[in-house]
Amino acid sequence: MMNLLQIAGQGSWGLFFGRFHPLLVHLPIGMLMIAFILEGLSKVKRLAFLSAAVLPVMIFGALSAVLSCIAGYLLSLSGGYEDDALALHQWLGIGVAVIAVLLCVLHRMAVLKKLWFPLSGVMIVLLSAAGHYGGSLTHGDDYLTAALPGRQLPKTASITSIPDAKVYDDMVQPILEQKCYGCHNAQKLKGGLRLDGMEHIRKGGENGPVLKDSLPEASELYKRLILPENDDNRMPPKGKPQLTPQQVEILYWWIEQGASTTAKVKELQKSPRIQLVLEAMQPSGTGDHPFIPETTPGPVDDQAREALEAIGVKVMPVAAGSNYVMINCVNASGFSNKDADLLLPLKSQIVWLKLTGTQVGDSALQVLAKLPQLTRLHLEYTAVTDAGLPVLADCKQLRYLSLVGTKVSDKGVLALQRNKALRELFIYKTAVPATAISQLQQALPETRIDTGGYTMPVLATDTTVYKKEG
Repeated sequence: MMNLLQIAGQGSWGLFFGRFHPLLVHLPIGMLMIAFILEGLSKVKRLAFLSAAVLPVMIFGALSAVLSCIAGYLLSLSGGYEDDALALHQWLGIGVAVIAVLLCVLHRMAVLKKLWFPLSGVMIVLLSAAGHYGGSLTHGDDYLTAALPGRQLPKTASITSIPDAKVYDDMVQPILEQKCYGCHNAQKLKGGLRLDGMEHIRKGGENGPVLKDSLPEASELYKRLILPENDDNRMPPKGKPQLTPQQVEILYWWIEQGASTTAKVKELQKSPRIQLVLEAMQPSGTGDHPFIPETTPGPVDDQAREALEAIGVKVMPVAAGSNYVMINCVNASGFSNKDADLLLPLKSQIVWLKLTGTQVGDSALQVLAKLPQLTRLHLEYTAVTDAGLPVLADCKQLRYLSLVGTKVSDKGVLALQRNKALRELFIYKTAVPATAISQLQQALPETRIDTGGYTMPVLATDTTVYKKEG
């Protein structure tokens, strides 16, 4: 016959009932405190009638305290909690249940009734302590005191200077603190893993290391973030606050660049996508964001977003709280000229559009020209030709354009010299000759023209298939 540990470990009836502990534990807290208050008020002569309610309330509180202890024990068998803190919480809870039962007996024994009030006072103290340590197991031992005046609250991603920011201290650690510390701290060790310190991250958990420098796709710390929402191994689990796409991107970049604890942003190589994330993090008042318009658009139309997501297009905000969005078609390779019309309802919100490897051609560029806020456009390995580029030359807000692997030549590219806003142009693996590049550079001296020499990195999130739950 299976013991309780085996049952709980298998996620069967033992663990099922154990997870009722957070629900049950609030009943004795309320009922036993009410009984204590009623007993005290009944000592006043005109409120003596309240004494009749004390025993029923106390019996209900004692019963719920016992059930709460049983459920708490079953829950503890699943593991993931610091042993000393768990033991203290358990014994305090058992003490509350024992005293509550004893008080029910004493209340009916007139000869010992004088002990009822002192014992109930001890019970309230134990009850408060048990509640405090229970909260510490769930939220950390400084959850209550961390918000006191004068104490430093958890870090945020607000940074004065992005280039000078330390990637781990100022970006990675705040993400882990906000989204991961609740289950992976000194008191609550889900999977035997702590994330509240680099030494613990490198140590890993019950299943081994979670971090492999420069290999995010092989690092559990990253891999579990991009699992489907209904996957039991996804972190944070379903129902918990999830990381934003930008936060996931930061963690990927940090691991890819060696997971350093001392490196600054300006010291690490940057992909075009992380560059956009960093630009969106730049606080206001420190200069214009070259790829984020200063105006504030209205909210994204839900129906328009759902229409795009229905064909595999991912629509993501460029930053938390922003109505501007980035459109990624990496999982929608069939996106075509006809589908481009689906972008128009979001024309006021789209600032970055990634059409790499899709079926779009020159006619789609006629639609893209109608996106007034579009600042970044990825057309790598699409069917666009010289015939469509003059339209982009008139997109005065366009500052980043990638034509890598397209069939454009000098005829089309030279039309872009009319666009004085263009700051980055990628034209390697094209038929554009050096003479045309030199001519374009003279016309656009502030534009960085990239002609090749390296391969743009393909990130794990570029090949992640996003599935909408039906």
